[in-house]
Amino acid sequence: MSYRIVLTRDIQKQFKELPGHVKPIARQAIAGLIDNPRPSRAKELLGHPQHFRLHIAGKYRLVWLVKEEEQLIEIEYLGPKTPDLYDLLNLARPEA
Repeated sequence: MSYRIVLTRDIQKQFKELPGHVKPIARQAIAGLIDNPRPSRAKELLGHPQHFRLHIAGKYRLVWLVKEEEQLIEIEYLGPKTPDLYDLLNLARPEA
């Protein structure tokens, strides 16, 4: 079953700002989510059900939300991994 992917203008801008060698890798990763929204290399974010992340070219991250009922994938971030990335996305690990 295929999923629809939502790319906001912010995500499109983030994509354009990626280095040239990372863009095809990111494009392929996003396209792969259409048929498999939870690829084996992806990790579900602790404390945030249905949010996943994938390493891209080492220093970059793709973060998305799977909305199963709607067969929809919302890309939430595409860009460099920064120390406070998940805090900025309000997807930080819950404190123990």
